[in-house]
Amino acid sequence: MADDADGLLRRERLSDAADAAAATAGVTVRDLDAGEMAEASALLAQVWRTGPRESPMEPGLLVALGFVGSYVSGAFTPDGTMVGACAGFFGEPLGGLLHSHVAAVSPGGPRGTGTALKLHQRAWCAKRGIGVIAWTYDPLIARNAWFNLGRLGAHVEAYLVDFYGVMDDGLNAGEESDRLLVHWPVDPGAAEPLPSLDGAHVALAVGPDGAPVHGTDPPADADVVTLAVPSDVEALRASTRPGDRATASAWRTTFREVHAGLHQQGWRVHGFVRSGQYVLHRPHPEPEPS
Repeated sequence: MADDADGLLRRERLSDAADAAAATAGVTVRDLDAGEMAEASALLAQVWRTGPRESPMEPGLLVALGFVGSYVSGAFTPDGTMVGACAGFFGEPLGGLLHSHVAAVSPGGPRGTGTALKLHQRAWCAKRGIGVIAWTYDPLIARNAWFNLGRLGAHVEAYLVDFYGVMDDGLNAGEESDRLLVHWPVDPGAAEPLPSLDGAHVALAVGPDGAPVHGTDPPADADVVTLAVPSDVEALRASTRPGDRATASAWRTTFREVHAGLHQQGWRVHGFVRSGQYVLHRPHPEPEPS
């Protein structure tokens, strides 16, 4: 009975946090009805800069996901305008993980809507006994890295090279689709603080011209390593200035190369700082039981 009572209190706490985030943003977040899926699909198409027929989630697929009990939600302003949408489906271990495939806020949507969507998703999972939410994101997009790792406290699980293959939407066309896979515990524990960056070894930096600058391998006694990303790689990709698109592509290949080398040496992403750097450390091996 104590476990049930504790679980109820945790679920109520997460639900209260979701309600507070929605109130702060001035939106209402709720599960979508079948008749609202076309509007959600159109919102996703707007954010991904595609035509309605090329939306990342077409209406029929959203209807099917909602029908079988997967997660499909929307965020609404007081006048009923949908300003955010999020959809996910169950993954392995079945019953224990929800894969959040898309989450988006319309351009100009209320500040805090993204947080409200994710906290609603977390509370939704808690009510169903799901322990982990997973999703992928482009590691070069600094604002997403900060939101996922810095604000929400998700953990990086893997680097996925060209995960989706060729993509032709307005955000990703012409770029390989490398992604970081993150896991977000539904029942959050105490956040482990990031180490000081004083004396950190810089493995990747932003050069004076905005291009990536590959540093040296960290010395054997290094404790912390940083990997920088551009402040706005999406602007570089969309720019018509000579060289900007090439610089964006150089960031993809260089970041992939440097991260892979560090990963092979035992370094792991520990977090992200708002100034635009991933913070890596080398976890100590777990002691063997005596």
